[in-house]
Amino acid sequence: MRVLWLTENYPPRRGGMSQACDRIVCNLRQAGLIIDIAFFTNAGHSFKTVQQSNGRLLIVPSGDSPGHTLNCLYNYLSDPANRLEYSHVVAFGGNLPVLALPVFKAWLKTRAVTMLRGNDFDLGIFSAQRRAMLTDALNISEATCVLSIELQQKVAVLFPQAKLRLVANGIDCDNWRCESCDYATADNWKKQNPAGNRLTIGIIGQLKEKKGVIFFLENVLRANLHESFRFLLIGDVEAQVQEWLNTRTDKLCVVQLPFLDRFELLSWYPACDYIALPSHYDGMPNVLLEAGALAIPVIAARIGGISEVLPELLHELTFHPGNAEGCRETLWRASRLTVEQRGRIGASFSQHIARHFTTGRETEEYLKVFNDLKELTSD
Repeated sequence: MRVLWLTENYPPRRGGMSQACDRIVCNLRQAGLIIDIAFFTNAGHSFKTVQQSNGRLLIVPSGDSPGHTLNCLYNYLSDPANRLEYSHVVAFGGNLPVLALPVFKAWLKTRAVTMLRGNDFDLGIFSAQRRAMLTDALNISEATCVLSIELQQKVAVLFPQAKLRLVANGIDCDNWRCESCDYATADNWKKQNPAGNRLTIGIIGQLKEKKGVIFFLENVLRANLHESFRFLLIGDVEAQVQEWLNTRTDKLCVVQLPFLDRFELLSWYPACDYIALPSHYDGMPNVLLEAGALAIPVIAARIGGISEVLPELLHELTFHPGNAEGCRETLWRASRLTVEQRGRIGASFSQHIARHFTTGRETEEYLKVFNDLKELTSD
């Protein structure tokens, strides 16, 4: 099998979707699949091909004209000098992959797989143009992979013809762990930046309004819990979120750090008593699995795959997305848990992740998707 993987999310682009794309592709390649990644990026002006282990990386400059971008990519793929037979074409994240999928499936005579991630559905379904593109892609896909039961149910109601496959995110707990130096760095930071009796809540990633940052912090103030918590914000901050923070520096204890590479975060996760995931809508954030693997409890909205990932012990630290009263009640409960109670919850969380959300399980399930479609082709 040789797969053409279309995506707008791949390193060095930042964010959880790029991390997930890199993880899934690397693991599938190690399992034997040959994957050529067509990465659409506005960071350059020239088409480049980079040979990688078990596949190639095609860096495709994307300008203002989607049609021009996709025609140029097809010209490259159909050139006799580059012509390869693909068994599958995958759309993973972004507009261009979803737009290209039906056409490339027909022209390249392949099976098609749509992998719905994040905003592809949550925002796309409420945009007339993107919903039409999504409808076309789901109609012709032999498999549509979703991250959570909640998303599976939402898609099934709107697109009963979609051939849905549930494949949750995974994490390699053997490689994602804190060493003694990481704990020492975190302890030193806490000693140099004392917060009194405040518990530290980390909010990590793309700090946008959709992530519920303003909503969450507003409810901290409404609950009069600003003296109970310190907030460690790590990542790129959306302008309106930053403006809101700037006007409340006298009320909230906030420490901000710029975007950090994934493994740099291992020195900061241990500085947190909780990780917050108050998003208004989301899929299955990498931060959720990362916190769980490190035994750090989360305070979260019950959206997407979040509530499906959390063990029962953590359900009391969740609230319905956008429910202010529920958020405040959850914050009150979090502020009153003892060190021992947080430790017990974190340990249960870690065991749950290690048992049910491994990259090995994730890779096996994606392999089964591709193998099942190969058998259909053979038949």
